[in-house]
Amino acid sequence: MTHAEPGHALTGTIPANQQGDQPERIAMLWLSEISHHFRGDSYCYGGGYYRRGHAQHALVFTPENQKITETNLKTVDDSSIDYTLPLAGEFPVSSAVVLCFRTQIFVTRSDVVLVSGIHRGEPEIVGRYDSLGNSLGA
Repeated sequence: MTHAEPGHALTGTIPANQQGDQPERIAMLWLSEISHHFRGDSYCYGGGYYRRGHAQHALVFTPENQKITETNLKTVDDSSIDYTLPLAGEFPVSSAVVLCFRTQIFVTRSDVVLVSGIHRGEPEIVGRYDSLGNSLGA
């Protein structure tokens, strides 16, 4: 670890690592789902999104054909931090959405789940916490 910013140094999501070129490897993803559509775009749950994190893209996994689609994250309102995020295009409601961005989890109603073993192909949930760090069990 070369940076001392609490939390983000551990996940590699420090501002200097926006392009992934720092020694820290990004070790966090944001898993959400499509909640609804509006005016031709899809919206996913985005509690904890940090607008200054400048996320630009998302991967959407559609359940019926297991297709993975990269899409653009559209501009969000600067006056809020716990909201739904607009994605370009229409995807089926409940499709999984994966993003990577700098979070502000402590100001949301989001949960944090720690997963180990992904690099071995053996993912295991090792902890689940609320936004204040209280354990919710594994």
